[in-house]
Amino acid sequence: METKTIHELMEFSKENFVPKQVHVGEKSVVMLLCFDAKQEMPVHPHPGAIEIVIYGLKGREKLLMGDEEREFNEGSIAFCKGEVPISPRNPGDGRFAVLVTMVLKRDKS
Repeated sequence: METKTIHELMEFSKENFVPKQVHVGEKSVVMLLCFDAKQEMPVHPHPGAIEIVIYGLKGREKLLMGDEEREFNEGSIAFCKGEVPISPRNPGDGRFAVLVTMVLKRDKS
């Protein structure tokens, strides 16, 4: 068993948001995304994933999923299919962090 403390892994930079791979498994990837003030990730889909689960760890900011943008706060959780374009956004002055789990598509073998 492997355990990690997410809050110890958080790292923020004034230059750009900080993505960190927390875990890479056979059928899943877990990423920690840390955003300083006024940072955002470009809108993008995950065609290699069946599902995406996003969990708010720190801050009160925005999450764009498809054509819909909503408040996304510490403790919020969101689910979408891999082909849905997403973009975590921090238009505010504080820090924002999310944990993203991607369930990967199965091999055709």
